[in-house]
Amino acid sequence: MDYEMKLPITLKPFDWAAFILSLAIFIAFTLFGWKQGGNITYLLIESQDGSALYALSEDRTVTVKGPVGESIIQISEGEASFIYSDCADELCVQSGAISGPGEWAACLPNRVIISTRGGESEVLDAHVF
Repeated sequence: MDYEMKLPITLKPFDWAAFILSLAIFIAFTLFGWKQGGNITYLLIESQDGSALYALSEDRTVTVKGPVGESIIQISEGEASFIYSDCADELCVQSGAISGPGEWAACLPNRVIISTRGGESEVLDAHVF
């Protein structure tokens, strides 16, 4: 039995072009899918009048009325925070912005709670064995 030794396959210019184009399309779709991710985070605003859900990706200002007066919540650049409240100490305003899944802030005198919902948390809460 004689075996012929074959030379390595050489790629022609159009083969290289097809390979590079396929690789570029694969990378583009991977980055687009990673960016989209399906992990939209929402802001849930709860007050004595009810609840409202807003996407953190859309900038807006929301005014909520409570027993003490008004609380103003600003959603900007994927974060939400109390920017004003009629309560005496304004601890809610000082609490800062929330953005990650499961974070919350509250104006207790005005009975307004804001919390984030959805998204993907990279922080591990607990282990179960």
